[in-house]
Amino acid sequence: MKKAYCGLPDFNIEAKQIIENAGIDLTVDTGNRPAGDKLIDILQKYDILIIGVFSKLTADMIKYVKTPKIIASFSVGLDHIDKSFFESPLVKIVNIKTANSLSVAEHIFSLILSLNKRIFESNRLVLDKRGHRKNVHERPEDIFGKTLGLIGCGNITSEVISFANVFKMKIKCYTKHPDKHTDMISKGVTFVSMDEVLQKSDIINISIPLTSETHNLISKDKISLLKPTATFINTSRAEIVDTKALIEYADLYDTFYVGLDIDLDNYTDLFSTYRNNVIVTPHTAGISKQAIYRMDLEIANNVISALKFVY
Repeated sequence: MKKAYCGLPDFNIEAKQIIENAGIDLTVDTGNRPAGDKLIDILQKYDILIIGVFSKLTADMIKYVKTPKIIASFSVGLDHIDKSFFESPLVKIVNIKTANSLSVAEHIFSLILSLNKRIFESNRLVLDKRGHRKNVHERPEDIFGKTLGLIGCGNITSEVISFANVFKMKIKCYTKHPDKHTDMISKGVTFVSMDEVLQKSDIINISIPLTSETHNLISKDKISLLKPTATFINTSRAEIVDTKALIEYADLYDTFYVGLDIDLDNYTDLFSTYRNNVIVTPHTAGISKQAIYRMDLEIANNVISALKFVY
């Protein structure tokens, strides 16, 4: 009997049943997310690992893989898994593809609307007993009919495009392989260069994975191309953008708006000051109650599908 380890303490009962009904002995860890020596021990003992982004599989750990393994990551991004695991013939890696795409897209539009409608600034004024509309530093704006620039054209972007169509937005998109996304043209998408997205868009959203190619993709030089009146959204990994330079640009132009949903471990000091034109959430876009439920089921089904490739 194959043995599976799940490092997700809230793994739902339906997902558990999917795995157990396949004849797999499943252990769900209700403690802390495994890392370091504990993760190495698990890697040696179990045939299947279901882990999250805080369980990092580093290059030195691949030597402990002596038998076929399925590694299921409870995430879209896979930058917490070293490339040696992808290259190993003994390892099959699966992840989340679609389960939280809608939830992230909703979060993206919540940031866009909150910034353009000055929601957080207005609420802050009320709390400071200055709750009069004359005190809002700039009038709210409509997003209807504006130009939305998209970097990346995956599952999240597809959901964003559906929302953008409701607001009759003009949509420009940069993706490395536009030929793979020609179905988006019928949804009003025009494929352009990344520089055109940055220069011509009123609102920009990034939805791409972090890789060696995309690290610092939006550099300080690229940020200088943005309109001083634009809204910039990033719910992907923070390292894709020069986040410090982005906030410096927001500090230079109070008409430039930033909405981020990122891990804040390396940015605590940067975001310790309130800004009217910046909203940051701690990487919560993809973990709504409904998203987690769908993710549990998707990862369980992906594990079962992977069995035929490994065993």
